[in-house]
Amino acid sequence: MNNPVVLITLGDPAGVGPEVIVRSFGTGRLRKLATAVVVGPPEFLTRALQSTAVRLSIEEVDLPREASLVGELGIPVIRSSRRVLPPVQWGRGGKETGRIAAEAIIKATKLVQTGEADALVTGPVCKEVLNLAGYDYPGQTEMLAHLTNAHRFAMMLVGGELRVALVTTHCAISEVASKITKRAVLEKLEVLHQDLKSRFGVDSPRIGVSALNPHAGEGGLFGREEIEQIQPAIEQAKAKGIEALGPFPADTLFARRAQLKLDAILAMYHDQGLIPLKLTSFGHGVNVTLGLPIIRTSPDHGTAFDIAGQGTADPTSFIEAFELATFMVRKAKSRSACIS
Repeated sequence: MNNPVVLITLGDPAGVGPEVIVRSFGTGRLRKLATAVVVGPPEFLTRALQSTAVRLSIEEVDLPREASLVGELGIPVIRSSRRVLPPVQWGRGGKETGRIAAEAIIKATKLVQTGEADALVTGPVCKEVLNLAGYDYPGQTEMLAHLTNAHRFAMMLVGGELRVALVTTHCAISEVASKITKRAVLEKLEVLHQDLKSRFGVDSPRIGVSALNPHAGEGGLFGREEIEQIQPAIEQAKAKGIEALGPFPADTLFARRAQLKLDAILAMYHDQGLIPLKLTSFGHGVNVTLGLPIIRTSPDHGTAFDIAGQGTADPTSFIEAFELATFMVRKAKSRSACIS
């Protein structure tokens, strides 16, 4: 199998994205896994090198395939924009840094869509800054779904053997209950089931479904979402050949994951699913967007403006995201070869 080509977006240039990228290259791990190419303005990577102890050079290329011409001590970079960029201060995200981050995402997504690369690992961005720049999305997940014309998608975090997908993501807690519908739960189950098979190599996924309310609603005493929305969605999923179990009370589901032999958990809202995952995998988690026509992962941390430019940003989660992207590429190609 050919070495995967994985693109990396710069992230917000005022944040830790450039630092974790150059530090990840500095470990030598990326080169062993795949052909890695950064997309973004090269000058911000040059600045990141100066703030770290990494002794590499920045080598500009026009296309991902040209990365093979770059030596072991070089970081191949595709420039995302030819316009003149203003100075950017570490830790000072704003409208212009949001635009720079978005341009890299758009450029890299197009390259993967056209077959120039196999997967995308996105650097951290600030949602508020993206919005200031005119990109009105709750996050990169929704932006990538729009760019790839994906209408059915889901956010999943991976930490070790734990995989947690979410029905709702970035919305107020006061809005969650109204968004837990049969259609929403069933859609996420279908997307999760399909990607576990096609991109994670799980032939017969077992998915544990979390309840929304305490004690799974206690028969309707604490809420009827389980009775009227979640359970019917699970039954519809089973009728389609999806092995979905639950709904289980959220406070016990994660502890019973091994006993139930679950391949993934579907949680109802952001913190319900991600607190347990980050408790066990903080700094090592990986964000995966399911349901896209492209493979995309990202580290589980944000821009960390408060420590940007200090050369102390931990690249562990970014390296994990890169490793998972290459794993998914290999699994997808292997499955495609078997089918054909």
